[in-house]
Amino acid sequence: MGNTEATGRVIKVMPYGAFVKLDEGKVGLIHVSQLTELGAVDLDDPIKEGDRVLVKINGKDKSGKLNLIFVRKVSEQAKKEEQPKESFEQLLKKFLKESQDSLVAQKRRIKRHRGEAA
Repeated sequence: MGNTEATGRVIKVMPYGAFVKLDEGKVGLIHVSQLTELGAVDLDDPIKEGDRVLVKINGKDKSGKLNLIFVRKVSEQAKKEEQPKESFEQLLKKFLKESQDSLVAQKRRIKRHRGEAA
């Protein structure tokens, strides 16, 4: 688990750090020293509740809570681009339906062209 990168959302900011809920569901703490050392606490761009962040999982403390290291903020647009809009199965199903519809329409045009009943 050492230094594995993960993304999550800041759920609470406290004087001693920020709690982050990772996308996998676990919650960890970025200690304030981790934020200030890396220049994350900036007057122009502070960490706020609801921000998406990229963190490194630095391990667990004695009580089993995750210790996190702040890497950077993640924009919402980047998160949307990471996830495909449709699954492969949905795309395949859509493609097959469109292909079948196109084939049926083409057969109708050919029958009409030949003078056959449609």
